[in-house]
Amino acid sequence: MKKTFRLLSLAVALVTCFSAFAQEMNSLMFRAGTQSPELKDGTVTFRFVAPKARKVGVSASWLGYDSAKIPIKQDEKGVWTATVPQPSPELYTYNIVVDGVTMLDPSNVQVQRDGSRYMNALLIPGDYADLYAECSKPGNVEHVWYYSAENDMMRRMYVYTPAGYDRNNKSVKYPVLYLLHGGGGDEDAWSTLGRTCQILDNLIAQGKAKPMIVVMPNGNPNQHAAQTLGIPVKTDVKKYASGFDNYSSLVADILPYVEKNYPVIKNRKGRAVGGLSMGGGQSFFIAFRNVDVFANVGIFSSGLIGASAIGGAPFDAEQHFPGMYTQPAKYNKFDVIYLACGEQDNRIDGMLDFKKKLTEKGYKGVVWEQYPGAHEWKVWRRNLSAFVQLLFK
Repeated sequence: MKKTFRLLSLAVALVTCFSAFAQEMNSLMFRAGTQSPELKDGTVTFRFVAPKARKVGVSASWLGYDSAKIPIKQDEKGVWTATVPQPSPELYTYNIVVDGVTMLDPSNVQVQRDGSRYMNALLIPGDYADLYAECSKPGNVEHVWYYSAENDMMRRMYVYTPAGYDRNNKSVKYPVLYLLHGGGGDEDAWSTLGRTCQILDNLIAQGKAKPMIVVMPNGNPNQHAAQTLGIPVKTDVKKYASGFDNYSSLVADILPYVEKNYPVIKNRKGRAVGGLSMGGGQSFFIAFRNVDVFANVGIFSSGLIGASAIGGAPFDAEQHFPGMYTQPAKYNKFDVIYLACGEQDNRIDGMLDFKKKLTEKGYKGVVWEQYPGAHEWKVWRRNLSAFVQLLFK
């Protein structure tokens, strides 16, 4: 009797389980069958299934994340739909806002993380944005753990290697770009938000950039790795001069690790360092403090150089490196000094002033570029695309 009861209980449980599973799958299938976003005939259509929602909106980057700018309607099946003209070619982000709560579009598997914020991605192809699409000859990205003696901690970095890379082929030596993220970012930022791997894959395949290794470390001295790993930050780290002059670990720890474990060119002609915002300030200190180590530097939208426009102290390169303007021969050894900023970024005046002073003092290799945009990734992806085409010629 007890055995029969147990069997009956098990049968009921299984039926209940399968019923619940079927309901869940039906819900998922319904959502999976909803195409969003859809690119068609010069328009973008968003769809979101929420029969009981009172208000739904689409918050898109090209409209300043103002959901009121995209009209949306609900049909009799509870599907909210919005169709708008396609913006110009670019990689955009957006969120769905449901009754005041921001969430991801469940029908779009393309997701990006910016610090603690998650957004859906939307690639509008064409023009320079084609560099952000997947290439038929892709390279690889390794998530590498290394020991940092500077703060006695294991840390993680991403390392891009180009198509055809063979670690065991010692006859081929690659140049290296050390690429630094901005404030609030981590080692994941440049590969996801910045589309570094796709940009390099496409430019190398087109013969516009040299095959190179790109090292994307975590520029926050107290972090072992991105916060998504759930590892607590280290509280007893070395004291640094500033939030920009805080990354001596790149030369002390990372460069030796890379040159020991990868077939790379081990001289300054084969090394470059660059970064955006905070990473641009870090690149300034790393490069000019180590002119015998790096022959190329890229500084994008630096919060150090453009500090006066955002409430910081006016930038004085001579104060940081005595002789930069009064004895330029001491530092005028770079093949490329790439400086760039968004035209609507309030850091641009400081960046332009720095470029003007370097040019007046006869610095070689100075390249200036500016693009439409503010302090944002659409500018920095174009900076990276331009910068890598200048390197290692």
